Amino acid sequence: AVVSTQSTGDFDALLILLRAKSKDFVLKVCHESIKEEHSDSILQTISSTLESSQEETSSLIENLKTIITTLIHKNISSPEDIISIFPDNFHKSLATLLTKIFVEMLPSWREEVLEGAVSLPKLKSFSWSVSTPQGTNIPHCFLNLNIKDQGEMSSVNAHLTKESLGSLLDGLKKIKGQITTLSNS
Repeated sequence: AVVSTQSTGDFDALLILLRAKSKDFVLKVCHESIKEEHSDSILQTISSTLESSQEETSSLIENLKTIITTLIHKNISSPEDIISIFPDNFHKSLATLLTKIFVEMLPSWREEVLEGAVSLPKLKSFSWSVSTPQGTNIPHCFLNLNIKDQGEMSSVNAHLTKESLGSLLDGLKKIKGQITTLSNS
């Protein structure tokens, strides 16, 4: 998987990482870059540690974020593919260090990015039971759906008659057929 260096950001902005006192600090800066918001105190700490201006620090953070999100969205995770995104004239030991950090951290960063993404609610589990409500001799299905929406779990309960359950199952069969058709093409 080859990625154009144009799509991944300004690599010169990363060179201030050469001023970092430790590999752990470089990891911390990388991890900070994928967050949606950065507190002034974090940016100030990074700036003072790297002896850089706020503008240089902001550029570093933004370019790291661009690189990391590109790797995540293009599903690039092998060391060979990651190191190939760096320009040929880029500092070799910094490219190697960043590649090692990216290989190690991409799985957890991918999860963080996906957790923070706006998405439709996801069905996490469901349970059901069939019983005959008191006062009637017609069985009903009681369906409980556990849904995760924006990190919050909620529960939806449905009371289905034989007819409404049949309609639901017919609709689900049609959806399954469409998904099968799309996945085979």
